[in-house]
Amino acid sequence: MERGLRSQLIRGGSIYAVLFASLFILHIIFAANGYDLGFKIIAASITVLTFIVGVSIIYFGNIKSQKVEANRFGGIISIFLACGLGWAYAGMKWHWSIIFWPFGTVFCHWIVERLYLSEHHDLK
Repeated sequence: MERGLRSQLIRGGSIYAVLFASLFILHIIFAANGYDLGFKIIAASITVLTFIVGVSIIYFGNIKSQKVEANRFGGIISIFLACGLGWAYAGMKWHWSIIFWPFGTVFCHWIVERLYLSEHHDLK
């Protein structure tokens, strides 16, 4: 991995992590204080962010080349986040539906790669 890409990945990943952690803390605060609407909005935001880790890292890291590699890196991160998301949506207990969340994030990152980051697309 070239030095420039590494620093862009670190920058994009760090900004993403701060955003995700901030939303995560907010969702706990809102849940503890009974702010149902705020909790639902933050939970939806966390869900969306889990499915677009790669795109977020590309955007926040201002990555101009090697976007496919950055998206794949984000896809790996999203697998772990999706396991936690599935756990939360399953009521903090084991349920067979948890397995669909990581597959969903991998699928979303694959779609982004195929439709928006491929050789024949303008966004590359």
